[in-house]
Amino acid sequence: MKNKFIGLHLDFIGFSASMLCAIHCAAVPFLLTLAPLAGLQFLENPWIEYSIILLSLFIASNALIHGYRKHHKKSLPLMIALAGFLLIGAGHGLATESQEIFLTSVGGVSIAIAHLINWRYIRKSQVEFH
Repeated sequence: MKNKFIGLHLDFIGFSASMLCAIHCAAVPFLLTLAPLAGLQFLENPWIEYSIILLSLFIASNALIHGYRKHHKKSLPLMIALAGFLLIGAGHGLATESQEIFLTSVGGVSIAIAHLINWRYIRKSQVEFH
């Protein structure tokens, strides 16, 4: 594994997708006021959000479980990602609109942080064994 975080590996892709999710959750309410003017009505479609969440869940599951099983045996990234997905779920299911923005944004950032920690653990485990 290279020492640079930026690259084509699942943790960077998951980090990027999670950060985009957090930005999406924080910015969409503001963009929706401009949606009719800019042709962005598709952002109101809940299937767009659900697709992004499922993609993030798939990437996180693969990257974080692989890192745990094959490299470092540390559950912190898994626990942070789980908390992030729970926050996103709570934001979508239990919250008011302003709470949803906060919870889903914090959830997305949490998942991104989990990928970053997982990558660091993997990198550290590979340095220790060489």
